[in-house]
Amino acid sequence: MTDQCQEDSLKEIDSSRHPGTTNSQKRRRNAAEKETTSTDEEIREPVREGHDCKLFCICTGKENDVPQYLYVPHFQKKENKRPIYQGYYKCDVPAAIVQIELLRSGTTKKEIDRELLILKELEVHENFIRYFTHEMNKDFVFIATELCLCSVADLLDPALEGKIPMADKIREELRAKEILRQATNGLNYLHKNNFVHRNIKPNNFLIKEVKTGDKSCRFVVKITDFRLTRKRDPHKNEPLSQTVASEGWKAPESGDLTKDLSTKLDVFILGCFYHYVLVALSKPNNGKPRHPFGDSMRTYNINDRDYFSKRELPFVSNDEEEAKVVDLIKKMLMFNEEDRPTLQQVLKDDYFEPSKDYKIYNDEDKSKKPGLCVIFNQEKFEDPKQFRGGSDIDRDELTRTFKKLGFDVEIHNNLTSGSLIFEIEDLAKERNFNDYGCLVVCLLSHGIENAILGYDGRFVNTNELKYQFSLDNCPSLYGKPKVFIIQACQGKLEQSKTGIEATSENEATDDLDDSIVKMKSYIEPKYDEEKKLKKELKNLKISDDARRNPPLMDFLTIKATLPGFIALRVSRGGEYLGSIFIQNLCDTLSGEYLGNPPKPTEGRKHLEGLLKDVQPRMNEISEKIESWQTMYSEACLSKNIRFREAETEGNVVVKNEGEDYQVFT
Repeated sequence: MTDQCQEDSLKEIDSSRHPGTTNSQKRRRNAAEKETTSTDEEIREPVREGHDCKLFCICTGKENDVPQYLYVPHFQKKENKRPIYQGYYKCDVPAAIVQIELLRSGTTKKEIDRELLILKELEVHENFIRYFTHEMNKDFVFIATELCLCSVADLLDPALEGKIPMADKIREELRAKEILRQATNGLNYLHKNNFVHRNIKPNNFLIKEVKTGDKSCRFVVKITDFRLTRKRDPHKNEPLSQTVASEGWKAPESGDLTKDLSTKLDVFILGCFYHYVLVALSKPNNGKPRHPFGDSMRTYNINDRDYFSKRELPFVSNDEEEAKVVDLIKKMLMFNEEDRPTLQQVLKDDYFEPSKDYKIYNDEDKSKKPGLCVIFNQEKFEDPKQFRGGSDIDRDELTRTFKKLGFDVEIHNNLTSGSLIFEIEDLAKERNFNDYGCLVVCLLSHGIENAILGYDGRFVNTNELKYQFSLDNCPSLYGKPKVFIIQACQGKLEQSKTGIEATSENEATDDLDDSIVKMKSYIEPKYDEEKKLKKELKNLKISDDARRNPPLMDFLTIKATLPGFIALRVSRGGEYLGSIFIQNLCDTLSGEYLGNPPKPTEGRKHLEGLLKDVQPRMNEISEKIESWQTMYSEACLSKNIRFREAETEGNVVVKNEGEDYQVFT
């Protein structure tokens, strides 16, 4: 948006509660129409006075001299105390603008501040509504978030059949299980950051279209509406305050003020949501959603602990999955909150076990590569004492393995912290992954928990790096697996066979016959004072709680060691052998996916399952050096990752700091 566009737009404001337009202002707008609107018919009005206004509603005309604005379609009834208008952020970014009337809405400043805090701090999650900004005047608060196609309630409402854009495509791509998985992921992220939503219902899960750059339609589920959300201290009991959630979308304990605030309250309401979605999307029910406690007398039925003793929950058409999901919903709808599972347990239920593979290899279009593997090898540092002998061995083994799997490989050696961040951001924002089926990022360096060291002795937060490949930053990777492989220490503790022991400041050697020397790759950071380190990490923009809970979908992170512990590299007779994690990981990948002759597709293990075979290999080395290391992984996958040997090997590109690219085939 040009400065002239902003200036002209912001002058066209009257002093009414809603943005208005006079004839003279309309004439001025017509002169700047091409800059301020995308169509000749559309008139965009600033939501408030002020030259710093960045929000614009779409004006549809006047009725009795009161300006009328375009409602976000289908999301809410017009009598809603918090109407949502369709508009723009910075004049050109489509947005949903929530209007909160300060005097009549019943919303307090404390509640608004809490809602804004949640939107600002947690919007990095792909199943979390994306926040743009908020503005206010003496009468209203305006909150702008991303514009979505519809809510889940709209998608499943028979009365709106034919009115929801791409409804059939949404149902075909997501289906019931993926809607439920993504909705649960979003709510679980809220729980992991110690918030309880308290207002779960089909209207508060929205569906967003994702533009990936190719011709296919992709969709994602977003959780929203945090007006009733409360912060929970997991270390102390807090009373459950009275909720004003929608009728029938409450847990049995909602009205009992003697109860403590618990995330299990959300679990019950989400169980109702599960039933609602599954009934609507199963053919035997003719597409009509149904609440598990009936359409009438819901509150009475919810408070009847024996309600389900005389009833069954038959609603899905897939016989193989019916028993699993029925059992899961019954657990979520247990009357006593202590008997309900956590959302992490729900996501690990057999119902959500992946049954399909990601389409990494495209047999129809040979021009598309299975993936891109980017290796950041930090072997040398500004401080020569931090030299990581053997890191080049790990780099070369990763290169060989993924090249044979058909991946193009890019190698970056010895980058400063700033250069590493820049390369990751450039990779996420500038690279088009439509021709790749997968991304693998390998980070080889010294480290502490959730951070690695750059050449200049400064830390880079690894979760920050992963966030760069989120839905908003890198849409062309949406729906495709992203794998992070991290060879770095997670702390300074050393793991023995029987427990934990403190590390020695000196290198420990082993007197076994094969002369394997253990090299602890813990770091002596340039800024090693604890206070300075904590301050450095806090300066990263994502909150501490959010940083501990990576939120990305279709993501697998494989770390060399457990949080708090060192990772080991080894040598024999003065010869570097690489790290026990990377070397055994690559050996396991090669044995499963690069066999001669290759295994048939149905005989190959998926990657998450294959990781279980890496640890026993690592233990064999640990026995020799009498120091143990436990690999750690975390996954959020909707399908299985399964590699195979490619007909054509990938290309290799190498770039050292300050040098041009060198290309190898």
